[in-house]
Amino acid sequence: MHSNSVTLTDDYSRDKVPEEYTYSGLHIALVIVGGTIGIPMFLMAAQIGSSLGLARAVPAFFAGSLILGTMGALTSYAGARTRLSTYILTEFAFGRQGAKIVNLVIALSLVGWYGVIANVFAQAADMVMRDSLSVHLPIWSYAVVGSLLMVAVTLSGFDGIDKLALLLVPAMLFFLAYAAWITWDGGVGSAQTGGDMSFSQAISAVIGCYIAGVVIQPDYSRFARNRRHAVYAAFIALGVSFPVLQMLAAVPSVATGEQDLIKIMVMIGIGLPAFLLLLLSSWSSNVLCLYSSGLSFSTVFTRTHLKTLLILIGVIGTALALVHAQSYLISFLMILGIGIPPIAAIYVMDVLVIRKGCCEPETLSQEPAIGMTAFFSWGIGLAVGVAASNDIATVTGIAALDTVVSASVIYLVFNANRITSSWKTDVVK
Repeated sequence: MHSNSVTLTDDYSRDKVPEEYTYSGLHIALVIVGGTIGIPMFLMAAQIGSSLGLARAVPAFFAGSLILGTMGALTSYAGARTRLSTYILTEFAFGRQGAKIVNLVIALSLVGWYGVIANVFAQAADMVMRDSLSVHLPIWSYAVVGSLLMVAVTLSGFDGIDKLALLLVPAMLFFLAYAAWITWDGGVGSAQTGGDMSFSQAISAVIGCYIAGVVIQPDYSRFARNRRHAVYAAFIALGVSFPVLQMLAAVPSVATGEQDLIKIMVMIGIGLPAFLLLLLSSWSSNVLCLYSSGLSFSTVFTRTHLKTLLILIGVIGTALALVHAQSYLISFLMILGIGIPPIAAIYVMDVLVIRKGCCEPETLSQEPAIGMTAFFSWGIGLAVGVAASNDIATVTGIAALDTVVSASVIYLVFNANRITSSWKTDVVK
């Protein structure tokens, strides 16, 4: 059980989470679910539903989510076993100095997404408030107020994020289900709307929508009561809940032919629920972006307090939203989307297979400054991902999955001697 008497200084950004400050798997699952409900998921589900029709989209939702759930269970297990954040785990694999490069890449991706979501929220909120409620406010005011809410919750650490998830997730589920119910008719399930997206591309889109979230699962699973709670929380949230959420988000699109869920809700006369869903989903997903980017930057700027970093990141993310940086960021974020999954593959192999969970922050000083085999494996994974995304060559047909498989195999091959030595030690014992 977690204790409210625990004094939080930096939310254990550089240390192990103590046993008395842990949560049940249900709490962890709700935090993850809250992160999956957001504008990127609305757009992805609508596009797949419109292209494939609901009957073919549903298997794609479940196939992609099953892969995410399996990968998320592994990264969550790594976090629960070590009780360390993603960014400390990367230090064991990539080295004390090398990990700063890796963590900076992850942090830049998260800050970029924060700005994109804040900007889309502001524009969509303005549309809803003008068309449905005849409220006319400057667009920037929505971005600023939204960011203030996001930063305020994140400053209270995981405890605040947990409370937010308990409050918001049921409400968001209700609004999604209500929109699906209002727009559903008997022919939606069998409607074939047509499009240029293939089934494998749909699966790739599902994976790409939350793959960065899978990489940072240890940030939340380190608070899980035990490893079993961490594993089932991640798998249920990503493998079971996520495809259901995608189905609910896709139904209005298939029924109306419009891919913007918020616009659909305004069209059918539920503008206030549309605004609330937009606000809550942006709030819950951006809080996780902000929190994890803060943890990441804390390993680079070790002398700066976590709360100070969170405020600075919130200001930068809001500034990106105000200058409409999404038009410049999207292609950059897509590249990072290929480069980030191999990082998870490498630290999971390092923590679970090579070190067998024996990761003590105090021993990091004994680690090399740069983990060359990790960087080489990362480079191979990135190259494979680029080749797969450009249809040059692929192993699984899914770029993100290709990067994970290739990086894992290469890293294990280059560390075969360490694995063999570990096995021999176990036999002697």
